[in-house]
Amino acid sequence: MSKQIIKPFELLLQYEQRSLAHALGGTVDEGDRGDWSGIGFRVGDFHLVAEVDDVNEVVILPELIRIPGIDNWVLGLVNIRSNLIPAIDLKYFLTGEPAKITKHSRMMVINQPGGQAGLVVDEVFGQRHFNVSDRQDVEGDNDSRVYLYCDKYFSHEGVTWNMFEIEQLVSDIKFQNAAV
Repeated sequence: MSKQIIKPFELLLQYEQRSLAHALGGTVDEGDRGDWSGIGFRVGDFHLVAEVDDVNEVVILPELIRIPGIDNWVLGLVNIRSNLIPAIDLKYFLTGEPAKITKHSRMMVINQPGGQAGLVVDEVFGQRHFNVSDRQDVEGDNDSRVYLYCDKYFSHEGVTWNMFEIEQLVSDIKFQNAAV
């Protein structure tokens, strides 16, 4: 019985295909990926997606160093590869309701003026792929602060994925000034 030898690169491609198939709930062909990719995540009841290039990495929430005299939506500082960065409770910032940190909670590391920040979210779903032609404008008068950073969305298999604009978030004066 001969054993098939798989080259490392081919093995990585197989892993990628299996991972994408699992994330999307089926098999994936290269043509099914769409022409817009983002990182899907959840904050409370909102399914959001941020451009892949706006998220440096996704990590399990590290140990926090609390900071006195700062807004409640700033959880503290975390050490990511010898860099101290602020950990932001994105749910608290957007809704005024603190997130419940669970085993599914993750921190998305993003760039902001002056360095990086970590956005603590309820769950990260990995890459999501959409066709740009399916992008729609958010309509109506939405009271939630979330919509200050979302003006477009995709609808896929009954889920509304609001496009979360990281650039708008980090440009917001309220986000930049966390001191109480």
